[in-house]
Amino acid sequence: MNSDLTRRKVLSGLAVGVGAAVLGWNPTTRAWATAPDPTARIKHVPALDGTLVLPADTSAFSEDFGHLFTRQPQAVLTPGSVYDIQKTVRYARINRIPVAVNGQSGTGNDDRESHSHYGQALVEGGIAIDPKPLGSIHWISRGIADVDAGVTWSTLALRALESGQSLPVYNDFAHLSIGGTLSVGGLGGTSQRYGSQADNVEWLLVVTGTGRLVKCSRYHNRDLFEAVLVGGGQYGIIVRVGVKLIPAKTTVRSLEFTYTDRAAFLRDSLAVMRAGVVSDQNGYAEPRADGGGWTYRLALGMFFSEPDQPDVAALQAVLSPEATAGPTADMPYRDWLLRFDPNWAALKAAGFWGSKKPWLMMFVGVENTPAYLDTVLGELTATQMGPGPVRISPMSARPLTRPNFILPYHQSEEFFEVSLIRIPAPNHPDVAGLLSQNRRFYDRAVDLGAKRYLVGSVPSMTQSDWQAHYGSRWNQLVALKRQYDPAGILTPGQGIFA
Repeated sequence: MNSDLTRRKVLSGLAVGVGAAVLGWNPTTRAWATAPDPTARIKHVPALDGTLVLPADTSAFSEDFGHLFTRQPQAVLTPGSVYDIQKTVRYARINRIPVAVNGQSGTGNDDRESHSHYGQALVEGGIAIDPKPLGSIHWISRGIADVDAGVTWSTLALRALESGQSLPVYNDFAHLSIGGTLSVGGLGGTSQRYGSQADNVEWLLVVTGTGRLVKCSRYHNRDLFEAVLVGGGQYGIIVRVGVKLIPAKTTVRSLEFTYTDRAAFLRDSLAVMRAGVVSDQNGYAEPRADGGGWTYRLALGMFFSEPDQPDVAALQAVLSPEATAGPTADMPYRDWLLRFDPNWAALKAAGFWGSKKPWLMMFVGVENTPAYLDTVLGELTATQMGPGPVRISPMSARPLTRPNFILPYHQSEEFFEVSLIRIPAPNHPDVAGLLSQNRRFYDRAVDLGAKRYLVGSVPSMTQSDWQAHYGSRWNQLVALKRQYDPAGILTPGQGIFA
């Protein structure tokens, strides 16, 4: 193991607020003790490099980006080393205390928050782990970066760019922790070619639910490697990652094409993906300003380095006459990576960032996408979506190699991601109705052979729902859960094995 892994880290003032330091766990009252009590059989917390406290203010760890739940952890671990996570998980296992990593992502210290949507990373009455102190980029070499799981994708992407390299897949909101995103998959506009971010990992360092520190890859401890990636935090805590890098281009040509005909939009979306003529591809449906249906938009990026130029003619050759060309611009690749940041700033300024966000993200087979969109777009209104779009982007199964990334039942290897990026107004009167709508849309999608992305808000998911979702992989996952988290303490908010 790399000698850096044994290096103890200093917190540098990252401890969580002001709170009482935890002395130990009282198994009789099932509560933390902060002072000695000779009448109680307190199980003392092991010595830590960081802190385990009862925070005076738990708000940063009791809500997430979706703002649909409030779940109060009893304690927060601000680790000073990987070994703090090991010790805490071992302690939690012995005492049957639930544990969840709370990614605490964001663009700065002023807006740190968990970016789950439906309480997935929250833990009622347990220990929330803040991974931010473990946020080092250890080294970057040709084709790979060695990083802590608390590093954000944006931080890594900008550092890699200094060496002329980039990430194969980059999220729209890239200020997310690497470990948290790998636990659900991680998608971006280049996923048609490179799969999910979880498909672009060389190795992981993981703390299992038994407190073991294990390095795993496709070649060593592969069952753990495949379980943890897109594993919803059920089998281990990712603490360090070997992330693949690829050569970066210097410039991006941004192009847009709009449609009023949905069939033409879907047809062109598939044609562009199949032809491989763009580097980055996303599709959207947006309510028309006059309330008369939907407008469809292809948002494309072509990466190049001068003096070479992108082959726009090859792109135009696969587009139908229904495509209406929109704005085109060339920008430095770095600006492309950060192009959505003004959108996030505008949402924050307008008060939408703290609103309740019942997102729904489904993968639907190509042949069933029109029927699903008939249901979804036939019912959705602009008020129900707010400023958020419906993302409709084609995907190929070929680069999606992680077995936990469950694909829809379909007649071909192609499917569409159909995601409701709901950002309703902060005072929306019927969030419960939106969640109920999500469940109806989910059930309709499942009837069409679709599968869900682990991010999103699907109410009343039962173990039968999860078993149906995972299909033939379910029994293997149950066995892996028993092996790597036998006490069932990790990430209970997902509810997969509840």
